Amino acid sequence: MSNHENVSDDKIDDKDTIRGFIATASMGLTAKEEISEKYQFVESKIKDLNSRIAGLEEATERWEMMADLQDSSEAYRIAEEYGTEEEIKAKYKKLEKERTQWAGFLSQLESLLENCKNFNKTLCFSNIRELLRQKPDVKIGQIEKEAGIRLGYMSRLEKEGNTAEPSMEFIVTAAKLLKVCIDTLISVDLTGLTPTEQYIVSFFDKLKTDTLQDRLNWNRESAFNLNRIEPDYYGVIYHPLFAEETFYEETECEYPEEVTRIVFNSKTFGPHTCINGDCFNLRLKNGTTLYLMDIAKSVRRINDPSAYAVEAWMYVPHNGSQLLVASQDDTPIAPLLEALFSVVKERMEHPKVNNDVMYAIDSYMKDDIEDDTEDTPF
Repeated sequence: MSNHENVSDDKIDDKDTIRGFIATASMGLTAKEEISEKYQFVESKIKDLNSRIAGLEEATERWEMMADLQDSSEAYRIAEEYGTEEEIKAKYKKLEKERTQWAGFLSQLESLLENCKNFNKTLCFSNIRELLRQKPDVKIGQIEKEAGIRLGYMSRLEKEGNTAEPSMEFIVTAAKLLKVCIDTLISVDLTGLTPTEQYIVSFFDKLKTDTLQDRLNWNRESAFNLNRIEPDYYGVIYHPLFAEETFYEETECEYPEEVTRIVFNSKTFGPHTCINGDCFNLRLKNGTTLYLMDIAKSVRRINDPSAYAVEAWMYVPHNGSQLLVASQDDTPIAPLLEALFSVVKERMEHPKVNNDVMYAIDSYMKDDIEDDTEDTPF
């Protein structure tokens, strides 16, 4: 039988490559030309998938017509070319899933291209000047030298009428020496932040850096579980951000309905909140826990972007929880929360190994599989 529609043609390496590229580009470490190249590559993938899906749709129609005509020779030809009717449906479903994945990549690359178009040189240089003021031990000449650029480079680019953009090497070096994430350097007006906002920026930047270097032990909480939280036998709700609330909720009827249930009472949507996707938490000192919550309005219109948000909360044992920032807040640091969440979510798609497991693997790699013996003091 023909393998005309081999749904395994797309190598997993291609997807991994694109995922890695998007993660790198999200940190501002790629040129616009590279993003455009990957955009065209993904477009070609989707075009190919569309063609193959169209072929399967045509084959399905031929099967339906053949069933009416009871033409066994036509059935044989279709089976030779595409497979049986059941096989065609299975291939169609798999290709549809494949196309959805690539469409997601395309959407992310579109956003990255748009960000390239919106690069604000004045903002970037203003931030560098502000950080140089805050960190007097770092000099602009030091940044230029380490980036392999002639001294006075930034001053020349700052001159009125100079439309040239700074090189990626310069921006990466500036971010490294000034100890700030690239997306913070190029997208947030650091001169207009309050002291608290500056504090949160530093916190988020370190979280992002440490996450990318696999230094943090993030935990995943699925939307399926969070949307179905129930109290235990004693009525205790195990999650510190959830509580039983009574409120009115919109229905298909004319009047809202009073409901009582366990919900995450978010800052953005109040009790009218449901969990939209995987959420993540990180245990810090003394049991204090950071929560990154991917949420949506529980009753919402289709294609309403304002019905979705990300919120960052801190829970301190015995002292309750506090919101740090929400993605819909009117603050310059809101985009940094979305960037942090994106990095954590992407990294959590990769294998994670905790210290105990790593210790066992490291021991095995040294040909040590014997149990440790505890020294007994005498």
